[in-house]
Amino acid sequence: MEAIEITVWLAITVGVGLLAAHGVGLGAPILERWLHGEKIRSQLRSALVPSLLVGVLIAVVSMLPNLSVFHLNRQLAHQEAERLSQSPEGPGLAEKLRRFTDDRPLTLTSLTVSYLSAAISGELIWRLFLVSIIALVFARITGSPPETTRVRVLLSAVLTVAAIGVVASITSQAATTKMIYSSLGVVKTVNDPFWVILTRGLLRTVPAAVGFGWLHVRRGIESAILSAFVASVVGHLSFMLVVVRLF
Repeated sequence: MEAIEITVWLAITVGVGLLAAHGVGLGAPILERWLHGEKIRSQLRSALVPSLLVGVLIAVVSMLPNLSVFHLNRQLAHQEAERLSQSPEGPGLAEKLRRFTDDRPLTLTSLTVSYLSAAISGELIWRLFLVSIIALVFARITGSPPETTRVRVLLSAVLTVAAIGVVASITSQAATTKMIYSSLGVVKTVNDPFWVILTRGLLRTVPAAVGFGWLHVRRGIESAILSAFVASVVGHLSFMLVVVRLF
C-alpha cells in the first residue's frame, strides 16, 4: 500500500510538474529527446560537467554547518550527554534511543540506492514540481514576458523554493528534536542561539536549492537529479574522511 501510495503521488507530481514546466520553457529535455528517438549524446555531455561541478561544490559547502563555529554549545552538549549516560536513567535512555535507529548495517549498495532514491524524489518534488509551479504562477502574473523578464521569473521561483526549504528544514529539525527529547523524558536541553540555527539551515538548504534550481533551469531536471546524487555521495565521503576525524 505504501509503494502504491508513493507511486501515485510521484506520478501526479511528475505529470503536473511537467505541464507547468513546459508552460515556462522547462522540462526533462534529455529524457524527452530520448523518448522521441533523437540522439542525446551531445545533451548528456553538456549536462555532465556542470552537474558534477555543482554537486561537488554543494557537497563541500554542506560540511560547513558541522564546524565548531556553528555549534557554540557542542562541548556542553557532549558533557550533558555524558552526564545522562552515567545517570541511573542511562540504560533506560539508551533503550529508548534504539527506537530511533536502524540496527541493520549500511552497505555500499543500500547507501547508493538510498542516495539515488532521495535525489530522484527530492528533485522531482522540489524542482520539477515546485519550481515549475511557482514559475508558472509568476509568469501568469507578469503576463507573457520577454526573455530577460523570463529569467527573472525563473530566478524568483528558484529563490522562493530556497526560502521554503529553509523554513521547512528548521521547523522539521525543531519538531524532530522536540519529539525525541520528549520521548526520552529529557527536560533539560542545550540550545544554540537562533542565529546559529538559522545560519546552519541556510548553509544546508540555500546552496543546494539555488544550485540544483539553476541546473533545472539551464540543463533540465535530469541534470539536477544527477547533481543531487553526486552531492550526496561526495558529501558522505567527505563527512566520513574529514568531519568524523575532526570531531
